[in-house]
Amino acid sequence: MKTNPSLKIFKLPALAPLAIAIAAALLTQPVRATAINSLVITENSSTSLTAMLTLNGTTHLLPVANTGPDLWFIGLAGFSNPSGINISQNWTEPDAAGVVNNVTGQPEFQRISVASDFGSGLLGLPNGTTDMTSFTLNGNPIWVTFNDNGDVAAAPDTGSTLGLLSLSVIALLGATRFRSLRLA
Repeated sequence: MKTNPSLKIFKLPALAPLAIAIAAALLTQPVRATAINSLVITENSSTSLTAMLTLNGTTHLLPVANTGPDLWFIGLAGFSNPSGINISQNWTEPDAAGVVNNVTGQPEFQRISVASDFGSGLLGLPNGTTDMTSFTLNGNPIWVTFNDNGDVAAAPDTGSTLGLLSLSVIALLGATRFRSLRLA
């Protein structure tokens, strides 16, 4: 039997069919986006709070209503916990033991309530920690972080304090001198 010299037969290595099968299996798997949806709540003072919602990589500033010192409502429909009931999570205050910041989903009102400087003797996550298990948004997990920047202890301004003390001492000395001149 004669063979045509222009035709070359390529022999595949023994593992090539296995490699092709693995590549085909990987390419036919559904692609799943694993975007992490998150809500970051930041207290700036007893009357200032911001809420930033990130969904599928896009960040939105949520509407916040201050209803009193350390009390807010954040408008957000679909926010709840996996069991469907109102649930809350506490984050500890950075400067007071046993006092917490409380975040509660209220799906029936399409909002989240936030109470800062809440309770006494309560436990919670450390300030700035992300809760990855308690809340959902429209049935999907959402990571919630609470940052309390409003209760950071401020250092006293010693320059102004020293100046005011000096001014008051000078005024006191002047008043006593004036009084001693009047008595003479």
